[in-house]
Amino acid sequence: MDDAPSTCSGARSPEQVEPDGRLPPSALGILSQELRRACPEAAPEGWQRLDGGRSNLCWRIAAPGGDLVLKLYRPARAGPVFPNDPEAEARCLIHLDGQRLAPQFLARWQGALGPCLVYRHLPGPLWQGDGRSLGRLLRRLHDHPVPEGVRRAPDGSAALRLQIAAQIDGHAGARDLLAGLPGDEVAPFDRPVLLHGDPVAGNLVDTPGGLRLIDWQCPALGDPCLDLATVLSPAMSHLYLGRVLTAAEAGAFLAAYDRPALIPRLRQLQPFLSARMISHCLCRAAEGSAEDARAADLERQGWVI
Repeated sequence: MDDAPSTCSGARSPEQVEPDGRLPPSALGILSQELRRACPEAAPEGWQRLDGGRSNLCWRIAAPGGDLVLKLYRPARAGPVFPNDPEAEARCLIHLDGQRLAPQFLARWQGALGPCLVYRHLPGPLWQGDGRSLGRLLRRLHDHPVPEGVRRAPDGSAALRLQIAAQIDGHAGARDLLAGLPGDEVAPFDRPVLLHGDPVAGNLVDTPGGLRLIDWQCPALGDPCLDLATVLSPAMSHLYLGRVLTAAEAGAFLAAYDRPALIPRLRQLQPFLSARMISHCLCRAAEGSAEDARAADLERQGWVI
């Protein structure tokens, strides 16, 4: 991951403008100059701030060849479950170009305010729970060749247990969460695949050409159950969809993914995968997020499969 962004000309770093995420005019001016050098077609004014992301700052920007999205990374918002790696995102967008899985990569640079990336804007609403379209999309992704240089995700119950323990060390409830995990071990997956790493509703755009994934800052090589668990997670559904998936939606998703032999493994790993999400939410809740505290409670209630 890149180092924390530096300041320039008195402009504040993105971390200094939380919690509302707004940048002062001086910082926006710097960002606009950098964008114009990287993408001369980009309009210098009228940027539209995009909501929904919980880690980085994004704007939609008009351009003659189609609107752009500018992403300014906040590396300090990374975590063990959801890394925030600009190089990995750029690598995946380039690797997946033309595959109807991701937006078109346009540019990337290390700017005065932090790492930046530009891709072509995808028109359409965010995903609203159609399990069939998402199941087919993730199946295509997991069948796709893996690019060089992606990280290895924690694989198997032992690795997941270590990640959970490291993330919640010192947090209230950590001991109970770890003690509640099954003693039986689940081996690593024997055919690791390309994972998006964060296939939540806020990262799924229902374009006229079909569903697409955005926000590729935490891809990995690993067990497909990690991506499936993120979709099925009550915590992630609550945070990004505004509700928990129904049993019918979850069933349609798994049916469209069409790997029934994977379901027993998914069920075996469910306590570990849920604890992984709970640990992530507890860390955010400790920073003051009431929604993450609620999400952790929902995750404890289990999946609807």
